[in-house]
Amino acid sequence: MINNVRCLRLLAACLWLVTVHARPAQKPAFEAATIKLASPNAGPWNQMLRVSPNRISIPSVTLSWLIYTAYGEGMSTSTLVVGGPGWTNQTAYAIEAQSQEPATQLQFQAMLRTPLEDRFGLKIHREAVEGDIYALVLDPSEGKLGPKVQPWTGTCANGRTPSKDEYDDPLIPACPSGLLGNRLFLDGGTMFSAADLLSLPMSRMLLGRVVQDRTGLTGRYKIDLEYPFVLPRNSDPTLPDPRPSLFTVIREQWGMKLEPSRGSFKRIVVDDVQRPTEN
Repeated sequence: MINNVRCLRLLAACLWLVTVHARPAQKPAFEAATIKLASPNAGPWNQMLRVSPNRISIPSVTLSWLIYTAYGEGMSTSTLVVGGPGWTNQTAYAIEAQSQEPATQLQFQAMLRTPLEDRFGLKIHREAVEGDIYALVLDPSEGKLGPKVQPWTGTCANGRTPSKDEYDDPLIPACPSGLLGNRLFLDGGTMFSAADLLSLPMSRMLLGRVVQDRTGLTGRYKIDLEYPFVLPRNSDPTLPDPRPSLFTVIREQWGMKLEPSRGSFKRIVVDDVQRPTEN
């Protein structure tokens, strides 16, 4: 009798384990999220603002940009989104979302996928393609990093010291960074992010290709690149470009160079999508 009871208990325990492990993993999701058409004058455009540790606000964004944000890496400059109807690049939406607990940048990105799949009915698949790139490498003739590349101190330029969970991914800068007028700046970012910035439209138009990191450096840095990305409005387009070569400036200021190479691109193909359901 005792043996039978033990067998039944053991069987019940095994069945419980099978049931637990058979449950599908829950998708990361916001506790609450609203999606509506953006105001025509809403701004900033195509930016995700972290307004508190557990809340984000996206005032005006296209679906294509949302796909880059939710499924891409870094600024997704080596990612292509193809397919889908024209409105995915034209219609702007406003999104307010809150997580149950404080979340990191990566967790917010993963949570974004759930409303895209549930509210837009988004279905995608990923592909890998090869293409021409520039590889960002160390310049052996310089022998050291340039004067505009310094190790990051752990504190942002605005005096704020971010916690490590705010930049838990080496693809994400720890502090505000970007391209502003005649200056490219990276604060607390890796060389992946430096290549990412060089691949943004303003610099990509001058280089003709995206840039990918091949430096082998793994630390975080404070990096500046002073360069007239935007010519004066009164510039004569018939005259030669007066700016120095961006290739030369990168070598002089960063102690690095750009070498023609081949690289892998991640292509996100939109298989199906619908305009979002009402809140």
